[in-house]
Amino acid sequence: MSLEYTPYVPVKRYLLEISYDGTNYCGWQIQPHSPSVQEVIQNRMFKFYDRQPIHLIGASRTDTGVHAKRFAASFLAPERPAIPMERIFKALNRQLPEDIKIHSIREVPLDFHARYEAKGKAYTYVVNLGGLSPFNSRYSWKPIHEMDVEKIRAASHMLTGTHDFSSFVVERSMIDDAVRTIYRIETQVVGQFCCVTFIGNGFLYKMIRCLMGTLEAAGSGKLTPADVKEILEAKNRLKAPETAPPNGLFLMKVFYDQQELENYRPEGIPFL
Repeated sequence: MSLEYTPYVPVKRYLLEISYDGTNYCGWQIQPHSPSVQEVIQNRMFKFYDRQPIHLIGASRTDTGVHAKRFAASFLAPERPAIPMERIFKALNRQLPEDIKIHSIREVPLDFHARYEAKGKAYTYVVNLGGLSPFNSRYSWKPIHEMDVEKIRAASHMLTGTHDFSSFVVERSMIDDAVRTIYRIETQVVGQFCCVTFIGNGFLYKMIRCLMGTLEAAGSGKLTPADVKEILEAKNRLKAPETAPPNGLFLMKVFYDQQELENYRPEGIPFL
C-alpha cells in the first residue's frame, strides 16, 4: 500500500486512540462550515510540528453528535522536529479542549492504514430507562415508551450474523455493498441505563442508529422478533422505524487484532 502524500519526508507513523464528546462537533471528518474533531486535532499538530500540515487518517467517520471512547487515527511524522512519542501524548492532551483527549499513542509501520487494516469495531448505544437530568441527556436516549430489556435482547438475535443491512442504512444508493457481519449484540442494564453493544466487522452510515430505532420499537412492544427479521430481509429502509438520535451512541473501540476483537467485552456505561 502506497503512502499518502506529505510535503515532508515521513519517518514514522503513529496510531492514536482518541476519546471525544461529540456534542459540539459535526463528527470526526473535516466539513466545510462546521467544527470537526479531526480539524481541531490537526490544527494543534500543525503548530506542534512547526507549522507543517499533519493529516490524520481516521478508521471511520462518526456522525454529528456521536461520541467516541477509542476512535483510531494515524499520521505520518516528519523527521524534524523529532518529537518523542511520550511528548506528543502529553503535549496534545495539554493543548486539546476538554471534550477531546488522546487515550493512547503507539508507533505502527509506515504503510499502516487506520481504516483498511481494521478488523472490526464495537459501538455502544445507551438507552435511558429512568429519569432525565442535565448530566445524562447528552449521552443517552430517553424513549417515549417504556422499554422491556428482554424484548430488546430477543429482537437483537435476529440481527446477528452476516446479512445485507440495506434496511438499516441511510443513503443506500451511495453504498456499493450493504453486507456486513455483526458478531454479537450484548445488552447490559447498569442502574437506569440499558447499554446495547454491537461488535462487528464494519458498520454502514448511520447503521447503528437505524438498528437502535428498530430495537427501541421492539423494546416497546411495537415489533416482534419475527417483525425485525422481516424488516432485515426486506432490504428496504422504508420498512424500518425511524433512526435513533446520535447522542446515545459511542464508538467504543477499533480493533486491529482479531483475537482482541473476539475477546472484547462491553465496558459498561461509556460516559462514566
